Amino acid sequence: MAKIKLAASDLDGTLLTSSKEITKRLYAALEKINSMGIYFVPSTGRVYNSLPKSVKELPFLKYVITSNGASVYDAEKKRDIIKNFLPPSAVDKTFEMIKNLDVVTEIFMYGKAYIDKAVFENLEGYGITGWSAEYVLSTRTPVESVYKKAMAEKDSLENINIIFNNPSLRIETWENLRKMNFASVTSSSPNNIEVTSLSATKANALKSLCSLLGIERENVVAFGDSDNDLDMILFAGTGVAMANGQEHIKQAADIITKDCDNFGVAEILEKITEKGEI
Repeated sequence: MAKIKLAASDLDGTLLTSSKEITKRLYAALEKINSMGIYFVPSTGRVYNSLPKSVKELPFLKYVITSNGASVYDAEKKRDIIKNFLPPSAVDKTFEMIKNLDVVTEIFMYGKAYIDKAVFENLEGYGITGWSAEYVLSTRTPVESVYKKAMAEKDSLENINIIFNNPSLRIETWENLRKMNFASVTSSSPNNIEVTSLSATKANALKSLCSLLGIERENVVAFGDSDNDLDMILFAGTGVAMANGQEHIKQAADIITKDCDNFGVAEILEKITEKGEI
């Protein structure tokens, strides 16, 4: 197999444990591939400001793909090097479709995630509890109206995140959004839909970054577990799905590794450090 020069990995359900941690074993593997000159690129649906501290503070962190590919961020120079915003018409169409639905809507822009103040102050009333509530409180910026902010700054939206309590409504909305084909429609959890530009995908962002770095796709390994990782796994020379991943992700991958709580990513990286390939 081709020599690995870049390792891209989803975060939640993939690189991070279910407790949202980087294990000592994984850290050691990441440190080792870095010493070999292999780029490590987190590739996530999160905005940059929502990254866990354990990821942001990796001393060898260089590039991060965020908002499902809407942004590629240079963590050393503290700036975006690639931006791919939703077209204003797609923002209008998305909000028109969901305006009367019983959902929670977030918008991602300027590296931050915004949520309605009324939701932020009453998360339990909106069915957001446990770790999800802690995550929202620590990573979201409340505003009086997400809709008004989106309409006022519709040229700058990276992602619209729609959270559902009703699974049937989610499926129906998913099908309607995809049928209209004005945006990329994916998800990172069983209760959300994420809307980005048609060309803003993890695969396209990774392809652009590889072009900048002079790396061929066969020299890339990519890890993931959810629908928003599918195109990245298909793009990479070696696509790796987690054992805890969705079934269609596992079917698309070249390799299925152990789950996120049993050193799945670390195990593959350790094989790379042994031979430079998998």
